[in-house]
Amino acid sequence: MYLKNISGYFFLIILVAAMITVISCKKQNTLEGLKTNTLTCMTINVWSGLDYIGTFKMGEYESPDIREKRYQALLKELAKYNPDIIAINEANFLPDYVEKLAKDINYDYIYHVGVAGLKIGRYGIPVNLKEGDAILARKGLQLHEVGHKQLSGGGIITNYFSFHTEDATQVLIGKVIVNAKPVYVAVTHWHASPMDTPHIRMLLKELQQKYGYTDAEYQDAIKKLEADNTWRKNESKLMAEYCKAIVPEHAPLIVMGDFNATVDMPEMQYFLQQGFYDTFSQNKIADAYTWNPLKNLNIQKYYTIDTNKKFESLYTHVSKIHELEPKRIDYVIVNTSISPDRIINAKVCCDTIYNGIHVSDHFGVYAEIRID
Repeated sequence: MYLKNISGYFFLIILVAAMITVISCKKQNTLEGLKTNTLTCMTINVWSGLDYIGTFKMGEYESPDIREKRYQALLKELAKYNPDIIAINEANFLPDYVEKLAKDINYDYIYHVGVAGLKIGRYGIPVNLKEGDAILARKGLQLHEVGHKQLSGGGIITNYFSFHTEDATQVLIGKVIVNAKPVYVAVTHWHASPMDTPHIRMLLKELQQKYGYTDAEYQDAIKKLEADNTWRKNESKLMAEYCKAIVPEHAPLIVMGDFNATVDMPEMQYFLQQGFYDTFSQNKIADAYTWNPLKNLNIQKYYTIDTNKKFESLYTHVSKIHELEPKRIDYVIVNTSISPDRIINAKVCCDTIYNGIHVSDHFGVYAEIRID
């Protein structure tokens, strides 16, 4: 009886010691996170492959086997750069896409549906649309979500059900642990439309005169141009306010994604003036386009259209021309808690051709950031 009691006490002591060790290790892991001098980040709009036309089902540019080839090309590009953190836009169908990607590269992930139409779970219309944005991070970074905000589009959009009928945008914010300190990371995708520039306004007038669009059609195009650009300006303002509300003062924040605006546009300038800067500004590279019809095989194959004709509307006409002009609209942006001398490198990525195919209709951005 005495021996049985001794053995019972001994087992209890061993069990308690083991639990203390596990708790201690977990606490240490939580505090330390990933130990590194450099944090590598990549952002890429992976392209849904949809034309966003349809009610029951959106039109699809590609066959399933071509889409799979693009996915395999993405895996090769990720293996090539081996980034610590990845931001993706237009992941479709969710959560399948991001779950598969996270499993294939063995990363943690967070995601949020951005556009889905009328859905309960996987079911609803359009049947092939449940698209959104995601952040993936190396396991040791202990990625977890800290906030999400819908920036535009109205309706209700969650990961489980949605009810909306127009384009919607969002920002998703996560947190990782680097050298025992929190680093915040965000992904966003702003509204796509022609940018309100002198070039576009002059083009509208030239197209009106050349193809005989009426004054009413011209005025309608101007109104739509201004409305679409106001849409992005509102997204910029809301996102800046939300980042300030969620991310503690002086904490490092990395914002990535497809902003659908060049760096000189008012919406981008407003956001940058709220305490951010573009990592690409530290490099002097001439050809830095992330939307590049001159080189991207997917744009050349699926978007090329004869613009030397009259369209159903003047605004559609100028939109198609704008779509075929190269521009840099994808970014890795950081707040001023990360000083400019900490940006080691920033460059275009995901522009390699694999087996005759590009990863997406976008090229991506890769950045290396020195972490104290």
